[in-house]
Amino acid sequence: MDAGLLPVKRFDRAKGRLSGWMDPDERAALALALFEDALELCSSTPWLHWWVVSDDHDVLKTAADRGFETIEDEGTGLNDALKLAIKDIVDHGADSVTVIPSDVPLAYEEDVRDLVDTGATSDVVVVPSDDDGGTNGLYLMPPDLLAPRFGSASLKAHVDAAADRHLRCSILALPRLALDIDTIKDVEAFLERPAYGPSRTRDLLTKRPTTT
Repeated sequence: MDAGLLPVKRFDRAKGRLSGWMDPDERAALALALFEDALELCSSTPWLHWWVVSDDHDVLKTAADRGFETIEDEGTGLNDALKLAIKDIVDHGADSVTVIPSDVPLAYEEDVRDLVDTGATSDVVVVPSDDDGGTNGLYLMPPDLLAPRFGSASLKAHVDAAADRHLRCSILALPRLALDIDTIKDVEAFLERPAYGPSRTRDLLTKRPTTT
């Protein structure tokens, strides 16, 4: 079984870097729209068995109602949540895990398929983010092969960890998956890109000007 893993931050703590442009309720609404789009992405890739990990009970209920596995994390950070979830995924017998952030609204089924297909010849696959040297997609086979190192400069951290263990590691550029929504510049870049289907995130963001 190949697993997919979607980590989701509490909506009331999400998107703090947009605080100069959105008030707390607007940022929570954006986080919800991104989450709903992410669930659609998961639904479009049923060849992965998906888990959602979050410290938000509403997120977990929504995911469970959609038929996804859920794991409640302790709210101590993204990488701790991923480690907890990966342990559960391993206990369920998964052969691999594909980690996708919940704030990549351009991501499409083909992007996830490309990521998993690249894993057929790699132990580790990392998808770079558009900024800060981050990671916007991670494939591991087996799931607990490396500890996740998401955050600033995480791309190098993942690649270095793979090199230290002499693992086959691929860096896979996927432009749609590379764009996450953290800043006003990300919003502008997102709205300038073509839509690949219905998007709650796009519907929400096009209702207001991108000015601070």
